[in-house]
Amino acid sequence: MSLIVSRRRRNDINVVPLIDVMVVLVFFLLLAGRFEEARTLSIIPPAAEASGVSEHSASVVIGVDRQGKIFLEGQEVTRANLEKSLAAKAAQNPNTEVLIVADERSLTGAAVGVLDAVAKVGLRPRLLTRTTP
Repeated sequence: MSLIVSRRRRNDINVVPLIDVMVVLVFFLLLAGRFEEARTLSIIPPAAEASGVSEHSASVVIGVDRQGKIFLEGQEVTRANLEKSLAAKAAQNPNTEVLIVADERSLTGAAVGVLDAVAKVGLRPRLLTRTTP
């Protein structure tokens, strides 16, 4: 008989590497999401010497690109869908300010159509311009 009792080693799972990998994946997904948001429309606002600064932050952003396509909060929409979305926003908050970002090379008809849609639902439109150098 042996006086030494052999101890069985417990099978432990080391979770530290798993946590490290999960943290790296979470950071990667967060950064990838930020880069997806950073990929914006290539809109160059027109220049104005007397561009004003609003005291309110824009609640809704509408973009009009060079081809006249309309984007509501970064998603392309048709004129009819734009009016429906704006009517819903106006029903939620009638003091919502709408920031219209139109490319300086775009057709004015698309930008005027967006202004008209904003005015129909009773929201406050504001055009984004850049200052001249």
